[in-house]
Amino acid sequence: MTRWPLFWILIFGWAGLAPLPAMAQDFNSMLLRADKLQDANRFNEALNVLKEADRTSPENPAVLRRLSQVYSDLIDVTANEGAKKQYAQLALSNAKRAVQKAPDDADAHLALSIAYGKITDYVDNKTKIEYSKYVKSEAEKAVELNPKLDDAYEVLARWNFEMTSLNPIERGFAQLFYGQLPPASRDKALEYFRKAISLAPNRIIHHAEYARALEKMGRSDEAKAEWRKVLQLKPVDVGDQKYQAEAARK
Repeated sequence: MTRWPLFWILIFGWAGLAPLPAMAQDFNSMLLRADKLQDANRFNEALNVLKEADRTSPENPAVLRRLSQVYSDLIDVTANEGAKKQYAQLALSNAKRAVQKAPDDADAHLALSIAYGKITDYVDNKTKIEYSKYVKSEAEKAVELNPKLDDAYEVLARWNFEMTSLNPIERGFAQLFYGQLPPASRDKALEYFRKAISLAPNRIIHHAEYARALEKMGRSDEAKAEWRKVLQLKPVDVGDQKYQAEAARK
């Protein structure tokens, strides 16, 4: 039987087995804590936990993906435009690294798709159209890896709807980057919205964005039905509360 020096037993545990589960448990608990803080809209606190997790396990894709998601959320609750742009850049850089480290992680691809969408508010029209390619391709990759990822279908729904609403200048840039505009239709957008809702019927965001799309298409009765559903569901974050306030006004 191998005899372990007392020093190494104290440091690593008997046969080197004890601390690894403990370390893994501590790391996982940090991720769970960050998730709960994010769900509670305590984004800065979630960010602090994730930064600590990043120091514990540098370049870990699970951490990088979560960092991207929190930075994306911070954009929506921050008033300062300079800070918004910085958060958008950080969301994108972290999501890129997450995908690089974990190319088969559907959630990482979804985070990258969302990050590309978020940063389009802070770039010129030419770059906006260029990035729209990646919004679509990363969301499609996420769906390919996980066909039950409801948020990815919503991204594709909104992409389809927005591509059909391009102004002439944006359409020109789209043709420049795509060569030929990729197929997009409002009917396809509605199909994706319905898919997202079927996968997660209690998500307020899906019903609200579907209602907005129906309104723009002049289908007011269907839109009102969706807004009523928005008011009937339980909000889980600030975004849901904003959607419910919009639903109440309508």
